[in-house]
Amino acid sequence: MTKKNLNQLSDDEIINICGEFPDGFEAADILSDPNFVFTMDENYATVKLFDVEGNSVFVNSFTECHHYVNGGWNFTSTELNESTLHNYLSIFSILLISVGYLFIKKFFIGTEK
Repeated sequence: MTKKNLNQLSDDEIINICGEFPDGFEAADILSDPNFVFTMDENYATVKLFDVEGNSVFVNSFTECHHYVNGGWNFTSTELNESTLHNYLSIFSILLISVGYLFIKKFFIGTEK
């Protein structure tokens, strides 16, 4: 497979997100069939994908993953989760306390002689 239009990714990018192409894979023409239903593949490990707005979807087949990835979805969430914010707050607090301690020690405790 090669790039067919601007929305489609290279094979390497799809393999990185969805896994290896199944033997004899043919991309389904999903857009021309309004009644298309993705079928679950028992041998496919579920992948969680995100869009640019932070929405997520679980895909259960390579065909479904291929379709979503070519539509702009990937496995990297662009939003910060709450644990990341807690980590930043903890680091900032430790730095602030350390700098405050050094400031007090240098200018107030050191001048009491």
